[in-house]
Amino acid sequence: MTKRRKSKSVKVVHRLLGREVAWGQAWTDKNLIEIDPRLGAKRALETLCHECCHLALPELTAHPAKSPAYRKGEAKVDRMGKLISKVLWSQNYRRVLMDKNAKPPRIT
Repeated sequence: MTKRRKSKSVKVVHRLLGREVAWGQAWTDKNLIEIDPRLGAKRALETLCHECCHLALPELTAHPAKSPAYRKGEAKVDRMGKLISKVLWSQNYRRVLMDKNAKPPRIT
């Protein structure tokens, strides 16, 4: 029997990213994803999936920026993020925004 290695959890932070000219960023060394809070629900889901792909497969974009290998890897990550978000959205996965002190709905 092989031991499972416990993976480090991913932290998702919502931060204005206007200065970075990006919808989201992934930091593989910190296991951190930053997403611009101004995005709509569908675009935020797509961005989250895209950045998760960066964390899961960092070797795809581990090349110098603007190199052909980087662009090819970024295109693959983009396709994966869009496909995953499209499937999740079609299965009615949505982000539910609640008031700060509201109780979550009880699911039975």
